[in-house]
Amino acid sequence: MQRLKRELTLLDALAINIGAIIGAGIFVISGIAAGSAGPAAIVSIMIGAAIAVFTGICYAELAHVYAEEGGTYEYSREILGNYIGFIAGFLSIIGAIIVTSAVSISFGGYFLSIFNLHSGSGIVAVALIAFLGAINYFGVKSSARASAILTVVKILVLAFFIVVGLFFIKPSNYVPFDPKGLNGIFVASAFIFFAYTGFARITNLGEEVKNAREVIPKAILDSIVISCVIYLLVMLVFIGMVPYGSVADSKAPLEAAVAYATHNPYFSYVIAAGALLATVNVALSMILGLSRVVFAMARDKNLPGSLSRLNRFGAPSTALAFSCIVMAVAVFAISFKEIVSLSNATALVSYTIANVAALKLYIDNRGKPGKLLFKSRYFMLVPLLGVMTTLFTLRFLTALSLAITAVLILAITAYYAAVRKANGPRR
Repeated sequence: MQRLKRELTLLDALAINIGAIIGAGIFVISGIAAGSAGPAAIVSIMIGAAIAVFTGICYAELAHVYAEEGGTYEYSREILGNYIGFIAGFLSIIGAIIVTSAVSISFGGYFLSIFNLHSGSGIVAVALIAFLGAINYFGVKSSARASAILTVVKILVLAFFIVVGLFFIKPSNYVPFDPKGLNGIFVASAFIFFAYTGFARITNLGEEVKNAREVIPKAILDSIVISCVIYLLVMLVFIGMVPYGSVADSKAPLEAAVAYATHNPYFSYVIAAGALLATVNVALSMILGLSRVVFAMARDKNLPGSLSRLNRFGAPSTALAFSCIVMAVAVFAISFKEIVSLSNATALVSYTIANVAALKLYIDNRGKPGKLLFKSRYFMLVPLLGVMTTLFTLRFLTALSLAITAVLILAITAYYAAVRKANGPRR
């Protein structure tokens, strides 16, 4: 069986995870969240973080026990059976394709605006996917280094936004605090959750992390905490700089807020550059993670075995090429707000499956505390809360995205039946 090399350290894992979390989400979703909840979007940030923490703890437990490639696919296959793993794996693939297409389109839009061009965003998006695929081709270490550099730069850009914005805050912009009520807060939190969905990215690379059973749980939880602090500071300043309704429909709300408050075009260019780098970083981590899920499923014969081949750099090159081609095609078939909702729907279903897997793992191993990371008898409350919060968040997504997700699960089930018939029964 093809095995990948363990090359990633804790810093590499943190860079990949933080790079996956802090991306297009905060640069784009901040405006949608403000439009949905007003200044109370600050509360929505914390609700999104709480949902991520419950599920993140479950992923930490799963990664401690199963340090293998494939993330949710591998955990659910091992604990809940091949069929559930198959669904989780395909939902991860579909979600990654959608997100990468979305952030690549966002990159194309920002790129054209910087150079004052008016068409060709799809071509720019495809070029970005091809470029990042090439970086991934040279192995996980080169991808981790690129992710670390991009992560540091975009955090510096967000720090610049916070520092500059502090001088232009108007207290009146925080009043009224919750003009849309609780429903608006929860709707905003459902969209903001899009900005947290990278917290489990490193689990897709479980086989490539040194001391994975200790490093991956730490990388997951640390990245959620760091990202939440940054998001809160950005949202506090963003809401204070500009009346929330004036940028609710902006495709570049942070840039629009800086332009509105400071009237300094150079400040806007800095934020635009940060958004460009953020989309690049997220797309890089998504391509990296997706290729590993495809590789793991191919290795288990749930996808064509040719997709499990490794190149001389130890990267799953055929899985990588397949992932990039599908993402490039998807670029020309998508609309942004529905993408966010559909991406959240597929992610939330995958996270629900992971929470159920963590609950079963705990129940099956209560008498073997040495095997588990979290040994408290009250731990089972965490996956239960994870399931409840992910399902609760699902109800605030668009009806179309939920319907598409249901159809996708039915289609995946039909494909699973065909694969099972071709390969013979499995557990």
